[in-house]
Amino acid sequence: MQLSMYDPVFIMNVKTVITAANVVLLVLLLAMYIRSYHRIKSKFTLGLMIFAFLLLLQAVTSTPCMHSITCTHRMCTVGPLTVIPDILQFMALLVLVYLSSE
Repeated sequence: MQLSMYDPVFIMNVKTVITAANVVLLVLLLAMYIRSYHRIKSKFTLGLMIFAFLLLLQAVTSTPCMHSITCTHRMCTVGPLTVIPDILQFMALLVLVYLSSE
């Protein structure tokens, strides 16, 4: 059996893995911001915590697993382009984690 980038199961598996990685990065980022907030009590850091928490909620609710649990039917089509926003978010989060760890 040959995998195709147009196979809906393959696309959903890739999307699930990337979204799970985004969730891990967001939890790590949120932990860094909470630790930083406890040290300096800055409104900016509080804003970063809220931002990271909202992105975490977005990532959790956009996982294919969450959609399969809450929806009984499909409302959208699945294609290779549905993974691109998750990949871009992953790259942006890597930059944020790198910058926040210094």
